[in-house]
Amino acid sequence: MASSNGLSVAIAVLLGCASHVGYVGAASGREPTPGYPEAVIQWGVQRGETCDDIAKVLYGSSSHVGLIQRYNRVACGPGATLAEGLTLVLPAEVTSIPDAKIRAMRPDVRARPAGGAWSPATPGMPLLANSSVNTLDEGRADIEFVDRTRVLLAPNTLVVIHGTASRTRVSKTPPAAVELSDGEVKAALAALRGQTVDVASGAGRVSASSRDAVVQRRGERTTVAVFDGKADVTSGGLSVVVPKDHGTRFVGRAPPARPRPLPQPPEWASAEVAPIALAPAGLGVLSASWKPAPQAAGYRVEVARDPEFNDLVVREEVKPDVVSFRAEKMPAGAYFLRVRVIDREEYLGVGAVRRFHLVAARAAGGVALSAGEIAASPYGIVELTPSPALELAMDGGPFGPVPERIDLLQRAPRELRLRERGGAASGAVTSLPVRYTTVGAAIQASRAADGAALEARVELDGLEGIDVAQRVAPRLIAHLPGGVRSAALTGGDSVGALTARIPLPPDATRPDEPLRVRLDVADGRGGVLGTREVDLPAAKVAPPGATAPAPPALPVLGAYVPMLPVSAVADVLWLGPTPPAVVAAGAAASRAGDGWVAAGQVRASGAIGPLGLDVALRSSPAGDGEAAGSAGWLGARFRVVRLGRSAFELGPTLRLGVPLADAGPPVRIEPGVALGGAADRLTWVVNAGARIRVADDGGAADDGSAAGGEGGGELAAPPAQGFLVAGGTADAAPWLRLHGALDLHLVHRDGGANDVLGALSAGAEAGGALFGALSVRVSPWRGAGEGPVTAQIAVGLREAPP
Repeated sequence: MASSNGLSVAIAVLLGCASHVGYVGAASGREPTPGYPEAVIQWGVQRGETCDDIAKVLYGSSSHVGLIQRYNRVACGPGATLAEGLTLVLPAEVTSIPDAKIRAMRPDVRARPAGGAWSPATPGMPLLANSSVNTLDEGRADIEFVDRTRVLLAPNTLVVIHGTASRTRVSKTPPAAVELSDGEVKAALAALRGQTVDVASGAGRVSASSRDAVVQRRGERTTVAVFDGKADVTSGGLSVVVPKDHGTRFVGRAPPARPRPLPQPPEWASAEVAPIALAPAGLGVLSASWKPAPQAAGYRVEVARDPEFNDLVVREEVKPDVVSFRAEKMPAGAYFLRVRVIDREEYLGVGAVRRFHLVAARAAGGVALSAGEIAASPYGIVELTPSPALELAMDGGPFGPVPERIDLLQRAPRELRLRERGGAASGAVTSLPVRYTTVGAAIQASRAADGAALEARVELDGLEGIDVAQRVAPRLIAHLPGGVRSAALTGGDSVGALTARIPLPPDATRPDEPLRVRLDVADGRGGVLGTREVDLPAAKVAPPGATAPAPPALPVLGAYVPMLPVSAVADVLWLGPTPPAVVAAGAAASRAGDGWVAAGQVRASGAIGPLGLDVALRSSPAGDGEAAGSAGWLGARFRVVRLGRSAFELGPTLRLGVPLADAGPPVRIEPGVALGGAADRLTWVVNAGARIRVADDGGAADDGSAAGGEGGGELAAPPAQGFLVAGGTADAAPWLRLHGALDLHLVHRDGGANDVLGALSAGAEAGGALFGALSVRVSPWRGAGEGPVTAQIAVGLREAPP
């Protein structure tokens, strides 16, 4: 009979009879069928067929009968017929695949192949027959078999994988999927078509038709708790059926105890716990409390991302006096919290479950977020991460999708209400009050110096983190006798002082009459942030025909009459970017050798806008030794930069020196740059440039002798030199200016020698429009016509100092 049945099956396969064989996946292409690790087919069992018959037809030998049990819970004993009409899922060809794999895991999980050594486990690791998996103190593992049966391992659990099919011919009872050596496993999902999950524990066996059945082994004792479906528990030759919310136990080879009800779920301490909370910066808090259970020896607290509690993120067992739970820094998302009672007989009770949603939220501009409240500036922004599982309503409005951005300036809600999508009006709704911070404005105002305008200074409070110019757009509104006028408040930082100027009407500038004005500070929408009444003093009106006072004069940079050495080499003028308006005459004398050398000078300078002009006439030095002839200098400078009240000035300079006598120095040009600045009573000036001889006639030739000899050398001009003059002034009194400078010169002489000259000078200028000046120059280098000390005295006329 078996052979005839096998023949009919073979013919049916060859003819492709749809009633007998159907391909779930494309076997020829060897592509895995969706939901399976390999290509599979469906086989319809006919009357009298055995596993041997099917294996011979599909795989060529009855030795592959184990493949029949890979995805099917059937008994394949010798001569045992299968139920007629049963549909089997079979591998499309002879293959060898792992019985199971580690679908997911937490840290501290290790695995061992049959006969091998322990090693750290990894997600996706294949598990062959007789492999072992061990979760340590902090470990958890989710094991999935090829027939999609899943078991979950609690911490400190050791199991041996036996697979879901026998290797060859077996008895009528297929082997258990796992053998529990110690710890706890959970049947997370029944096999295909609702079949059982089998767990061997000691001498007993648990066959659970359940998505939530927990098998716990401690020593010789095994406890079974069923929270879904049912479980058949066999030990000591006896079996009991454990229904939902019941449990049993057995020790060693003893028969299982009569099923008893599991501990009831604890009561929540408060029914008002918000199921939805904000998670600022994407991290939130889960918390709950429950009432003590009289029979409790402890509690098991679990947090998962799925309602079946397969994807656990927290699992703790606590003492009976702990009746609350709090988890911080939880990433945004949906969570399920379950609390179970563990009674004195160590039975695990039915869980009390609550669902929570943590909504990722970010504060933008003046907003502070907490789990249950929003403290915000009326100009702030709240950014949310939309969740398809939730709905949001503002104040009494309708519920709708959660927006990504709530502009409080545009909407100004007083309350945000959140609920699960599609929830009834009477369902659980989380209310998030929006508390707005107070914004204030402190106003100060006065009449402008010209009396024709009102000048106000406003300090805003309560706008930290707000872009005031864009979000607030504050304006000053003045209620004047001629009507209402306004002006934008500008300047300052986000919370600093702002200013505004509003012209006053003509009838508000009458002399000897104060003016009372009401000032309001309003935002761009017209909302008043602050108000104040101020009394403006009477305007100071100039008498008829009077002219407006001239603006204060700018400071003069540098000295009016700086030191001018007697030497024709070191007589570089220390000048600022803008020359002062001054005319002065003076004389300088220096002790050279055994006698004195003296020279007179006349100077004049002034400016027309940024253009400055100066002229200087210098007499021939008179005294011991040879003397150079008289010379004249014409100079121009152009100020290209001026910051503020001469806080910084910069401009190029150009001077031309010409001989005024046959014995005078030849024609020379002097390009350079001048920069300087003023700060209160101090000024500074720096000059840098070069002096170049452009003609050799006039004056004695320079023989290149050193400038350091006592009274030696000549006064003739060298062919080229560079110079740097830097110094500053200080106004000790409005009529007294002190000055000091350093001058350095790099001199290239006709003979090829290069000399360095330099000196320090100091002086004082005293007086008003008529003033006198005294200067002294000290130099360690002494050249012809110049000694170690040079003194200068001068008098002149100038504009009165500012």
